[in-house]
Formats: sequence, structure tokens, C-alpha cells
Amino acid sequence: MAEATSSVLVQRPPLADIPVPFDGDLLERGAVAQRLTAYLQRLQVGAVVAIDAPWGEGKTWFGRHWAKKLEQDGHRLAFIDAFGQDYAEDAFMVLSAAVLKLCAGDATTTEKVTRGAAEVMRALLPVATKAAIHLAATAVGAGGVLSAVNQALDLHVANDEFAAAAKQAGDKAGDVTSAWVKRRLGQWEAEQKSVEGFRQILAGFALDRFRATGKPVVIVVDELDRCRPAFAVALLERIKHFFDVPHLVFVLLMNRDQLEKAIRGVYGAETDAAAYLGKFLHLSLGLPKSRDRNITSDHPTRRFIKSTLSGIGIQEGEFAPYFTVCATILNLSLREIERGCTLFALSDMRQGKLRAYLIALKLKHPSTYRDLLDPLRVDGGHRACVALLDEEVATLIRGESRRAGNPVELEDIPLIGPFLAGLLLFHERFTRQKTTLSEVAKALGQNPMHDVFGLPDPDASFDRALRALDLDVQ
Repeated sequence: MAEATSSVLVQRPPLADIPVPFDGDLLERGAVAQRLTAYLQRLQVGAVVAIDAPWGEGKTWFGRHWAKKLEQDGHRLAFIDAFGQDYAEDAFMVLSAAVLKLCAGDATTTEKVTRGAAEVMRALLPVATKAAIHLAATAVGAGGVLSAVNQALDLHVANDEFAAAAKQAGDKAGDVTSAWVKRRLGQWEAEQKSVEGFRQILAGFALDRFRATGKPVVIVVDELDRCRPAFAVALLERIKHFFDVPHLVFVLLMNRDQLEKAIRGVYGAETDAAAYLGKFLHLSLGLPKSRDRNITSDHPTRRFIKSTLSGIGIQEGEFAPYFTVCATILNLSLREIERGCTLFALSDMRQGKLRAYLIALKLKHPSTYRDLLDPLRVDGGHRACVALLDEEVATLIRGESRRAGNPVELEDIPLIGPFLAGLLLFHERFTRQKTTLSEVAKALGQNPMHDVFGLPDPDASFDRALRALDLDVQ
């Protein structure tokens, strides 16, 4: 449920304007927001809270709706689309700009934050400036260093420390850098005071808001895992070093696996990215998702599929319940579910049971799906499907037996049992292997394969479905 259109046909309303938070909450995530809000209310210190979910699982939808609910409840809140701003030279600029928006309407506080942020930026800039000095000296010669640095940084010659260093050193690029380093060492203590001063200003603002409302200030950061690795890591570090003050809470909507890859990309493949990331997070929790195999009309994934199909003008038919089964057992993301519904709509919308399975297989295991289309690799494709389904059937039986408190047979599990048995028996026909559950599947009486593939020719039905779905939906 991204803010923009997710696929060719599926349209989701924009998230910029949400009149009623969690209206249309098909996945029941409003309850998660309530628990998180209660947690925020008990915080007396600053915190960084991570909401973790893979790409395409509705993090932005959840974040936007929760942010709106927090605003309506009286929280002072800012929302940062990190990916949309990762072109910024320094993540501190993005974070301080969000704080300035929160101060809007209070001229005194705005002035204090602006002045404090400017002092911190002055402390941060020399890293980039040193590179600019070297680049300018190489490109235009030592005599042009002063003007190049000022042009790049929009600095004033008369007052700037780099201009003073350049004047003191003369026209040699090496002397400019040496003089600059000496001045920077001399100013280190003053800069530390500037950083601490900024924190005090920020802490004062957050405390004033807390005294007025009894609620912490909240800054939600979305799409952090999609940013340039260096920017994503820098943003985490800037939060820790400059914005860690009482009554200011950051909420990061992210894919933890991707963010850990970004950390290793910045600091090296041998870095313990999980431990490093843990230094910045006070609480991390996954966005919950139902994996319940008991597929009823009220199953959260079934509701989402029904809504998606309705949005593109399609009735549920037999596709919806069986696509719910496949989406659940193959763990499709919400974005993949939308693509699957789109793919079904772009086909002739026949063979609902079989195409539900093949669409899910194509989205989650595209290489296996391609093998089924290739005469030279089709046997390997069927073997892969047998292994996948055999494992799922065994998992299903174990889970249902635990739920019932006594052994459960495949034929005792409505909807999903005969469906998986039919698929398993079909793929087995193309392999020499027999699974331990083959006889159990056959015990269902009328061949369950025919119920999925139809009569009289399951092979022709399978081939027809494969060809009908030979589309690429983004």
C-alpha cells in the first residue's frame, strides 16, 4: 500500500490527506498503533523506535495513518520521507529542517533552533570543505583555492575561517590545508560547546511541548532503507549524536535487513551490522502479519485481496480464497498480492484455483516458474514444486494437529487440504520421487488433482494457465 500507484491497475488513495486514521484497516494494524502510542506516552526520555517489515508490506500506509492519529491526539509531529531527501549534503540538514517545521509559530524558538543548527553545521562542514580545498587546488591551481572554496560553500571571505587560513598560508595548496587543520584543532572545544548548546535548545523545546501537552514530540522517518547507504547510516548517527534528548522520539519505518546491508556497505562486509544498528535503537518490532492457515472470509489477507479485486472491478469468485491460501503459505508481500491480482485481471480470469497457485509461484519463486515453461528444465521445476508443497503440507498438518490437540489428517483440513493435495499429486506425476504424504493425499477419495485442474486433461489445463500468465507485471 504505497503512496503511489502500486501496479498497472490497482489504485490506492493518496496518503498525504487522511481524514480518518486507520479507516479501511483491513490488516488490523490500528491495534498495533494503539499499543505503540501507549508506549510513547510512558516515555520520559528520548528514544528511537524501529518498525521493521520487508519492502511492500505497508510500512508507509501504517506510518502515515499512525502519524495522523498521533497528531489528532495532540502530539507535535513531523514526517520525513528520507528517500525523497537523500540528495542532501548532510542528514543533519534534513533532521534540523523537520525540527524547524515543528517550531513554526514560535518565533523565539525558531530563531534559537536556527542559530544552534547553523553552529552545528559549521562544525560539520569542514569535512566537505577539506575535500573542496584539495579539489580546487588540483583543478584551478593554488592561487584560485580561496575563491573556489567560497563559491562552493557560499562563504564570505572576510569572516570565514577558511579564508583566514588561506590568507595566512599564502598561495600554496599544502599550506592552506595545514593552516586550516591548525585552526580546526583550535576551535574543537568551541564546536563541542556549539553541539551541546544545540542539544540544550532542542531539549528545551521538547520539554516545553511535554509540559504543555503531556506528550513527547515525534519525528517519523520513512523509507530509510531505500536511501543511499552513506546517507542512511549518517542519518542514524546524526540522530544519536545531536538529537538524543528527553521527550523527543524518532520512529523509523524500515526494512532492517536492507539497513544492515547499508551499514556493511559503508563500514565493510565484516562489520557486525546487527550489533551496530542496535546501538541506535531503543525498541525494534516487526509489523505483524497473519500467517494463519485457517482461511476464512474474515482472514486479514482475504480481506485485503477482496478489497484489491474490488478496486479493479473484479468479483472474488474462486480466485480470492485460493489466492489467500497461496499468499499465506508463500508469504507474499502486500505489494506482491496487488501485482498478483493485477496479473489475474490481465489474464482471461479463468481457472481461478490453478492460477491463484501459479501467480503466487511466479511472484515468489520466479526461477521455478520459468523452469516449468522451459521444456529442457521442466522436470527440475516440478521437483522444486514437489519439495515446496511437501514441506508446506507437513507444516500444515503439524500446525493443525497442535491446534486440535490430536493428530489431524490432510483430508480433515477444509479448503487448503484438498487444494495442496491436488497440486502435490499433479507435480509428482512428472517426477520419480514419491513424498511421504502421497498416500494421504490419495486417501481424499475423488482425485483432488481433478478438483484443481479440471477434467478431462490436467496437463492441458496446466499448460493453458502457464501461457495465460506469461506477463510481466510491475
